[in-house]
Amino acid sequence: MFTGIIEATARIISLRSDKANKLVSIARPDTFNDIKLGSSIACNGICLTVLEYDNQSFTIQVMRETLLKTNAEGWRIGELLNLERALKLGDRLDGHWVLGHVDRCVKLQRKEQRASTAYYHFDLPAQDRKYLIPQGSICIDGVSLTIAELQARSFTVALIRHTEENSRISTLGPGALVNLEYDALGKYLLQKDI
Repeated sequence: MFTGIIEATARIISLRSDKANKLVSIARPDTFNDIKLGSSIACNGICLTVLEYDNQSFTIQVMRETLLKTNAEGWRIGELLNLERALKLGDRLDGHWVLGHVDRCVKLQRKEQRASTAYYHFDLPAQDRKYLIPQGSICIDGVSLTIAELQARSFTVALIRHTEENSRISTLGPGALVNLEYDALGKYLLQKDI
């Protein structure tokens, strides 16, 4: 489990692929000094497992199922990723409950500056509208955010400067694919009668 509060950003330093999987080596942030084999790290909001590590990098495996559902299919060497280590028992929950299970990829429509606040507008498939509420939580590329505006086929989030400076979101341009994880509590409430 994660909070959606990004701990670090780091670049992909190598990629290896076979027919079903992608092995991704990522520069290891200095603060990630407690990772071990089997550690869970959210990479752009995807819960992935550490298979190898050393002082400079760590390697995770992205299986075919995940490649089909996330923006990891398009990851390239040099790409910046949002990173968060899994919660430890007793950690402060500053964002919201994030599982690292991506529901869908959507495109960034546009960025808009209103006074000192940056607004980011994203596509929203009509069938997913039921998972969002005004001022509700959403996780975008691993970042816990609050929905500022909600329309039938799009939604908007407003980013504070700290989030823009400490995540990859500000580097994205229109058309960029992002990973969405809808609020787990809302999804379970909608499924309660199944």
